[in-house]
Amino acid sequence: MPKRFRLAPRSLKKQLLLSLLSSLLLVWGITAYINYKQTRDEITELFNAELAQSARVVHAFVENMVRQRALTKLWEHDKAPELFDTPILGHKYERRIAFQLRSVKEGLVLRSESAPEFALSLTRNGYSETMLDGQLWHVFSLSTENGNYVIHVGQRDDIRRQLVEGIAGQQVIGFLIALPILGLMIWLIVSRTLSPVNHLREELARREAGYLQPLSTEHLPEEMLPVVQQINVLFAMLEQAFANERNFTSDASHELRTPLAGLLTQIQVAQKTDDAQMRKQALQKAQQAVSRMTHTVQQLLTLSRVQHHHAGIAKQAVDANQALIEVISDLDHAARDKRIDIELQGEPDLLIDANPQLFQVLLRNLIDNAIKYSPVEGQIKVACRREKNRLLVTVDDSGPGVADDDYQRITQRFYRCVETANSVEGSGLGLSIAQRIVALHAADISFAKSTLGGLKAILKLDLAGLADKPVN
Repeated sequence: MPKRFRLAPRSLKKQLLLSLLSSLLLVWGITAYINYKQTRDEITELFNAELAQSARVVHAFVENMVRQRALTKLWEHDKAPELFDTPILGHKYERRIAFQLRSVKEGLVLRSESAPEFALSLTRNGYSETMLDGQLWHVFSLSTENGNYVIHVGQRDDIRRQLVEGIAGQQVIGFLIALPILGLMIWLIVSRTLSPVNHLREELARREAGYLQPLSTEHLPEEMLPVVQQINVLFAMLEQAFANERNFTSDASHELRTPLAGLLTQIQVAQKTDDAQMRKQALQKAQQAVSRMTHTVQQLLTLSRVQHHHAGIAKQAVDANQALIEVISDLDHAARDKRIDIELQGEPDLLIDANPQLFQVLLRNLIDNAIKYSPVEGQIKVACRREKNRLLVTVDDSGPGVADDDYQRITQRFYRCVETANSVEGSGLGLSIAQRIVALHAADISFAKSTLGGLKAILKLDLAGLADKPVN
């Protein structure tokens, strides 16, 4: 068989750190590139403006000398080249900036030490670019008013590049220094933010298998609150499931112990006796014990199925009157054995949203309970009618009824009235099952004194599609 590789669980902390740092690098890279272009353009504009300003200063100086004819006099006495014969001071950018004053007729008049003797540019006015000794120069040219002189102010391109690269380099160095600090800060922030997750993990790890009390929801972040709430719901469901299992075990042990003991006794009597009549009676009692155990087990299984508070049930439209007819037909043999007359007063087309099987179990327990407690040749009345937007089902019997104090207790598991406990066989689970099915259907059940002298069960359920409609 091929070997299966299991992926290691992902670390949210590391994932957040890498995601944030990657996003930061991406955003910073894009921002740095945009800033680089903007800085380069701004520096270009600044230096171009500086060239123009320098040219205009020299232009104003030359125009003044032209008006005073001083420039011609200097030229005639051969003193003009000495005006700018000042040695370079040694600034790192000084040799990369040059200017010239050229006469249209005479050629070079004045120049800086860094400027060549030939013209920096052939342009008489405006910006231009030229190559000198393998270096790109940006030149701004300006003519005098009379057009006899042209001023050229130039600057090497590497000055601008060095300035832009210096600014960009400082930004990169600053970011590289800040990156580990940012990484550490992000790690600390993420660790602090995820501390409730670690606390929850530790709390769950400390719990024993049977400890299902809800987790505390105090001081939880908003994102974790739904998770903890769902865990608490799961704990409640598990606790209820374990409780149901414990109840089922104790209920089965409690209810089956007596009939099993009786069954064993009757079998032993049948085995030991030589009297045929006594053997027959013992076998009949054993059969009764088996029937009682069968009924009790069925009731216990039904109760275990429906008693879970979060049990999901599939509902559909059920005709209540038809369901009553089917249940009464199934229990007809028990009613005939006691010569009990069951009267049904129903209305057609009374539909409810219910689980068909559980609804029939509910009706069967109510009617079976009425048959059990009604005397021989007794009477049972079953009614099914509409009451406003609800279905009303009533079951009246002519049995002994119950005391007023017992109406709230007869739906408890294994509770049986003292007056009838010895005269009627039962497990005390029928009405408890009915109560749980009623709760699953959001219905109501109550009990009262019947006009026939016995117990009256009153069941109310919402009609299908009419629960939220106004009553005419």
